[in-house]
Amino acid sequence: MKLHHKESASLDGTSALLSSLCLVHCLLLPLALAISPMLAVGLVDELVHGPVWMHWLLIALAAPVSVYALWRGAHAHGNRYPWWLALAGFALMAAGALAHGFGPIESALTVTGGLVVAFAHWRNWKARQV
Repeated sequence: MKLHHKESASLDGTSALLSSLCLVHCLLLPLALAISPMLAVGLVDELVHGPVWMHWLLIALAAPVSVYALWRGAHAHGNRYPWWLALAGFALMAAGALAHGFGPIESALTVTGGLVVAFAHWRNWKARQV
């Protein structure tokens, strides 16, 4: 089944969006806490980093869509570089989940991983345009 350009762009866009949910989670939740000083101090760490299952849920949602979009892209254009980028990004996001509770390292790994996966989908999209 050959996907049209519009369909492939939609798949890559959806994949990039799903993989970037961790980025939004890591950046917006601390901001919300900063403007909400009435929260109890004991809740701050759990709210900033969220429960560990949140990392795994977001990875589980993003990975299947990413795999499908990247597989279709590699089939269409033959460039496997986006695959390797996405694999590295998901590994970083998983490392962030494993580093849950280790302060800024968790957020740094998760944010970097989300950006790498989003970049992989951008590269996949660009390769399809050639």
